[in-house]
Amino acid sequence: MLMTIWVLSSCSSASFLEVSGVGYQTLQMQESNKDFSDQAIKKAQILVYCLVDKNGEVEVMVENNSDQMMTIDRTKSFFQNQNDVAQMYYDPTVQTNTTSVTHGSTTGVGVNLGSVARAVGVGGILGTALSGVNVGGSNSTSTTNVNTTYTIDQPKVSVPPHGRISMGRTFQMQGVGRSFLHSAVTESPLDVNNSFSNSNTYAASNIGISYSLDNETTYQFIETHLFANSLLVGKVREKGKVNDALRTIYINKPDALLQPWFLLYFASKSTKDNDSKLQPYSFVNYQ
Repeated sequence: MLMTIWVLSSCSSASFLEVSGVGYQTLQMQESNKDFSDQAIKKAQILVYCLVDKNGEVEVMVENNSDQMMTIDRTKSFFQNQNDVAQMYYDPTVQTNTTSVTHGSTTGVGVNLGSVARAVGVGGILGTALSGVNVGGSNSTSTTNVNTTYTIDQPKVSVPPHGRISMGRTFQMQGVGRSFLHSAVTESPLDVNNSFSNSNTYAASNIGISYSLDNETTYQFIETHLFANSLLVGKVREKGKVNDALRTIYINKPDALLQPWFLLYFASKSTKDNDSKLQPYSFVNYQ
C-alpha cells in the first residue's frame, strides 16, 4: 500500500509531464499451471527463460539442467509473433563491422585545414596518405586504417552440463511495450478494461527450441507460449489529475502490482521520454 501511495504522489508532482492517460498491460505464460517447485525443476532436462523488457523485446536463455552436453540446433529454433511467419534464431547472413582510425601529423607553423582520406573496398587494411591544405606554411599528412571484421552465425551451439546460454537474437513481441501502450492510450477516448485468454489475446508469441542430449543422435523440441492477458487504460479527465487515471486502473484490477510481468505507462505530451514503470519477470518453461 505504501508503494502505491508513492507512485501516485511521484506522478502528480512531476511538473514536466502533461499526461493524457495511463496504460497498463500484463503478460502470462501458457505453461504457468505447471508445478514450479524445486523438486520439479530439479527433474527437468532443459529450462527456457523468456525475458521481456519495457519495449517488448524478448530475449531467450536456455539452461542445460542435465549432466550431459546439450546441443541447440538454432536452424530449427524460432520466434513467432501471432499470425506471423516464424523468424529463425540462425541467421546465415555474413555480418561485417567496419571501423576507421585516422592518424595525422602536422609540421611547420600556421593553421592546418586538414584533409580526408577515403578508403573504398572490403577486406584487408588500406592505408592512404594525403597532403593537407596549407595555410601559413603548415603541412599535414594523415593515414586512415580501415579494419573489417566478419561475423558468421553458428547453426548449432553446445551448452555444458548445468550451463546457460543466450539464443543470441532478440525479437520484438508485437502488441507489447511502451510504443503500443502509447497508441492505446492516445487513440482511446474512453477508459478500457479488458482481460484476455490464450485463445483470444491481442498479442502472443511462440518460442521453439530444438535440442539434443545424446550427441545429436535424436532431437527434442520444447515450445513456450507468451500472451498478453490484460489491457487497461485510464484517461486523465482534467489536467494534472493523473491520480484519478491510476485509481481507474487499480479499481478495475486490484492485483495490478502483484502480476508476474506488468507495464504501467504514462502517456506524456512532453518531448522528453515518457515515464513507465516495469515489473520485470523471467518467464520459465521446462521439460
